[in-house]
Amino acid sequence: MNFFMRGLLSIIRKKGKSIILFAIIFILGNLIAGAISIQQATNIVEGTVKERLGTAAIIVWDSLKYDEYFNSLSDEEMMNFDYDPENIGVDLIKQVGELKYVKYYDYTTRTSIASNQLESVKDEMNDSNYSVEGYDMDFRLKGTNYAPILDFEEGKSQLVDGRVFTQEELENDSTVAVISKKLAETNNLHVGDSLVLTTLVTRVTDFFTGEQEIYSSRDIVLEVIGIFEPMNISPENARSDRMWYFLDTELQNTIYVSNGIVSSETRYGIEKMMELDKDYAEMMGDREYEDYFEPMFILNSTDDVEAFKEEVMPLLPKFYSVKTATDQYDNISGPIKSMTKFSGYVLIVSIISSILIIGLVVLLFLRDRKRELGIYLSLGESRGRVVGQILIEVMIIALIGIAMSLFTGHLLASGVSDTLMKNNTGSQSNDEFYYYNEIFHTDLSNTDVLDTYQVSLSFTYILLFLGVGLATVLLSTIVPLIYIVRLNPKKILM
Repeated sequence: MNFFMRGLLSIIRKKGKSIILFAIIFILGNLIAGAISIQQATNIVEGTVKERLGTAAIIVWDSLKYDEYFNSLSDEEMMNFDYDPENIGVDLIKQVGELKYVKYYDYTTRTSIASNQLESVKDEMNDSNYSVEGYDMDFRLKGTNYAPILDFEEGKSQLVDGRVFTQEELENDSTVAVISKKLAETNNLHVGDSLVLTTLVTRVTDFFTGEQEIYSSRDIVLEVIGIFEPMNISPENARSDRMWYFLDTELQNTIYVSNGIVSSETRYGIEKMMELDKDYAEMMGDREYEDYFEPMFILNSTDDVEAFKEEVMPLLPKFYSVKTATDQYDNISGPIKSMTKFSGYVLIVSIISSILIIGLVVLLFLRDRKRELGIYLSLGESRGRVVGQILIEVMIIALIGIAMSLFTGHLLASGVSDTLMKNNTGSQSNDEFYYYNEIFHTDLSNTDVLDTYQVSLSFTYILLFLGVGLATVLLSTIVPLIYIVRLNPKKILM
């Protein structure tokens, strides 16, 4: 009889020991299956949430770095400390934008602007607006250097009529604009129509009431070439927080133009302010006006984030940092991180316990079978075939136990993780909390993150668990097998 058949018969004849070994492997397999299942689910959540957060990256003035450096100075150094922060120039933005990790990029500048011919979109919770001498002051110009408009490419807004800019229009600062659907409907504007905006410089005439009068103004006529509709801000979320209405209204009153147009209107305002306010003019001195741009880079993948940071940081002026959309994951992943840490500990403990317990049980069983094994060896059976028989016995039982624990461990993981997630979120707050960043165009809530978490019986999970489970059993059997190798059949049978 070959050693494979002997292994099968041994399992059947020694039912008690087989059941004990099966029970141990089944129980420990549940713990391993549960831990792996939770880890698989948390990894999926991390990938899904980071994908939803996007791959946007920005370069910003880092006030924390500045404060840390300033606080490290001595009193004398603080007294003599004079630092004028540098602006991020176009040359640096283009240098960063040419890195291999960047899919596309844009740099924008903004300014407020008025109109006495247009009516701005009103906040649904507060229909009042800011006006001076009949001019509605609630409009915003947003410049762009990326013709397809980055906000549209990233899904923050959607073009519903007309077209976006051409690169030639942006380079020549053509007087064309893209406006929101609500703004168009409010003022009965269509693609091809013209709108008149006014750059105002005002002065306060009554400090107690805040009343102002116009000191200087100039008009700019823009042709509407496109109409967009915001996509990210939903009314359901808006009702949960006063800030949402403000953000939505500001976006509806945003008018996209070239960076050159925004810069021109900003320069005009500064020049007239210097005429009006001598103190302001003295503060500006002979300093030349520099455009302030907000750069944004869209990376190819979330996997490129760290490499992108490493290459960009040495290029930046002092006290500047790179911030990415995925940085926000740390702020919204508290329950998920707790689950990952918990499942990691359980997996490590389960594997170590399995190796020790299964190894000890197999060793005890082999000692009870010492005479049987000695007979095999004395009859000329090779030690390799005897070892193979024991491996077959253990692995067949292990395969059955692991296969069954695959499903029960999955159910255990679902129950345990649901309980832990509820406890984690309950300890944080009973109220819904939203994470929003206008720069990164992100709208996430605790519920959104937790809804992404699902313990599923995937093909990857099955393969991973079977691999880990069988490898653990095999490893736990190695030490007992040394016992067989060292057996001396003459001593056993004497």
